[in-house]
Amino acid sequence: MPLPGSRDSSVVMKRVSQGSFLQRTVLKHNVIFTEGSKGEEAYILVEGKVEISGNVDGRKKVFAVLQPVSIFGEMSLFLENHGRTATAIALEDSKVVVLNGDDLEGYIASAPPTIQAILNVMVTRLKNTTKKALRAPNVPMGIVRILDLFETNGKTEILYDSAVRNLSDIFVCSASTIEGYLQGLVTQGHLSIDVSGASGPAATGRRVIHIQTPHLLQAVMLCGKTEKSED
Repeated sequence: MPLPGSRDSSVVMKRVSQGSFLQRTVLKHNVIFTEGSKGEEAYILVEGKVEISGNVDGRKKVFAVLQPVSIFGEMSLFLENHGRTATAIALEDSKVVVLNGDDLEGYIASAPPTIQAILNVMVTRLKNTTKKALRAPNVPMGIVRILDLFETNGKTEILYDSAVRNLSDIFVCSASTIEGYLQGLVTQGHLSIDVSGASGPAATGRRVIHIQTPHLLQAVMLCGKTEKSED
């Protein structure tokens, strides 16, 4: 993430020069860390350009292209025994300052008591926020909850293509994945997918999702409990 204030790399280097921080040069196209690998360090980009990407539903997705001055990989300082959530690659020859947990703890320990207390609170909050952010959403149930919201408000017919496109954006997965989950609800009898006719909500021959089950969320959850009890 970009750091606030000046974009001059000398500002960052001036701040970190008080400690024993390591500056590393990363050549163009070199990988700084990979998604899923164990992380123990964060980095401050002071020169060059770094791409942050991840694997989303089997495809590479670029989350950000960082320029000085930016910090990345910082989750490793706040989460124990957790793999990297993204891949970082240098897009050009770059220089980074390396930070580890000991650096952070040492800085906090040497700070004045008031600043120390503030930093401890901030670190604790960031740890909790990061852990919550990393909890992957249950996509099938998320789709059910959204459809249930429509049904609860009296909207039982939804344009198929628009629904697939928006659900794909919400859950950051491919359209085919969303369609697979919708088809599962069709198989269970909760939905039907039809082509709208002349009297339908969209008289253009477009596909429409019909929500067949009242109180959809409750019905799906009840069905799930029944299946578990039978197991």
